[in-house]
Amino acid sequence: MSLQTRADFPLLEHKIWLASAATGPMSGAALEAVAGTQRALYERFESEAWERDHPAEARAAVAQLIGARVDDVALTRSTSEGLIAVGGAISWRRGDRILITDQEYPANATPWFHLARCHALGVDIVRSDDGRLPASAFARLLGRRTRVVAVSHVQFGSGYRVDLAAIAEQAHEVGALLVVDGIQSVGALSVDMHDLGVDALACGGYKWLCGPLGTGFLYVRREVAEQLVPTGAGFEHLTSPDWKALWGAIRCGGAWVRNCTELTAGAQKFEGIGQSQALLAGQTEAVRYQLRVGVREIEARVLELSGCLADMVEAAGYTLLTPREDGERAGIVLFRGPWDLSGEEGCAALERALRDRGIVVTVRTGGVRASCHHFNDREDLRALMDALATLPTA
Repeated sequence: MSLQTRADFPLLEHKIWLASAATGPMSGAALEAVAGTQRALYERFESEAWERDHPAEARAAVAQLIGARVDDVALTRSTSEGLIAVGGAISWRRGDRILITDQEYPANATPWFHLARCHALGVDIVRSDDGRLPASAFARLLGRRTRVVAVSHVQFGSGYRVDLAAIAEQAHEVGALLVVDGIQSVGALSVDMHDLGVDALACGGYKWLCGPLGTGFLYVRREVAEQLVPTGAGFEHLTSPDWKALWGAIRCGGAWVRNCTELTAGAQKFEGIGQSQALLAGQTEAVRYQLRVGVREIEARVLELSGCLADMVEAAGYTLLTPREDGERAGIVLFRGPWDLSGEEGCAALERALRDRGIVVTVRTGGVRASCHHFNDREDLRALMDALATLPTA
């Protein structure tokens, strides 16, 4: 697969890109979708470009990708925006509790701690065991006051993949919602909302989906969305009849300042306002690209390559920190070697030394984090291992 798709990504002509867990490269088609839309809007001012419903196209593409209904998808500008929208829409009661893990990226921790301060909530933390977060660890802390379980599908550091279906079942038994940070799984794995049982999932578009920064989406299960009240509402969140009536008054005259209380059904009432049409075009093309390649084919390739790299890491004598089992990993491989990565200077020096050799990885949680996507191949992995062997040790 990589030989067929590699040429579609201009960045790969001069970089070995093993950093999709940080930022994914955009395909030439996605780059042109952004640039072409921008030119059509602001250089040529084409009527068709202004009338094109880019949000609807983006929602439809995302819904197909994750096996959801279009009405269950809202467009956002980041994972954080989606998580904040869901958290702020819950009717919290004093003493409610939120369950998170000790491995969460700040995007899926900071919003919950903030809500806890604002609403006098409690925060319980699932402690990982050697980086692993089995469903049994969640069960021990779930209780009748647990209102939300917030967890990343794949952890940004270790690359550990949690069993969302099992955690969802446990959460629902005590009446809690399962809210998921999906940025390290969607685009690398086949993620189907019907199979996982999650209540909400937020994801940015610029990592494994290989879309532009400033894009993303929020999935909210219909039954859950009906119970949530967003903290704010704008013109775009009104039902179609109310929106059309107001727009007609604005265009043709009439009373346009009125109290419209009915918001659109489903997840779209959580949608970010003022999104870039050009970026949405890029997001749509990025998602459609993955659909053309095939989400299951991408997952198989990602697991094959991450497993291969794990073998290479252990063969080189480095310490592998990512689980070996297919069901507990995705595209991230984290490992430690004889380099001092305990300070920012050492982390930056290692990244810089590899970039000087044309290889891009990231340092996270004191280890080298390599991200294997479908466009990579074994030669990329061998090049990384060869380069690491030449670096000075601590």
